[in-house]
Amino acid sequence: MEIVIIIFALVAGSIGFSAWKNSKSPNLPQTIDTHEDQEKSNCVRKCLACGQEGEMKTWIANYVAPKIIIFVGFVLGYLPGVIFLLFYWGKYKCQNCGAVGKNTQI
Repeated sequence: MEIVIIIFALVAGSIGFSAWKNSKSPNLPQTIDTHEDQEKSNCVRKCLACGQEGEMKTWIANYVAPKIIIFVGFVLGYLPGVIFLLFYWGKYKCQNCGAVGKNTQI
């Protein structure tokens, strides 16, 4: 049990430190990109299920349900949470049909 807590602390600590370091970096511009031009936007994706094109949000970062599932997975035994996190990391959710998956970037 102690090894799980140590691994979790190391992973969470390294992620937190890297996020803190990137937010404090003076070399990176702190601008907000609104993606008003859909043709030049890097966030415009095409859903593989319904074919809808538009901006899509990442599933884990922007929705509550996957965060709860990951938390419960970690509470129930670390490995289910890690497996779920690895399987759904970088997946996007279509706003038209609700499908979650890797959508193609246009």
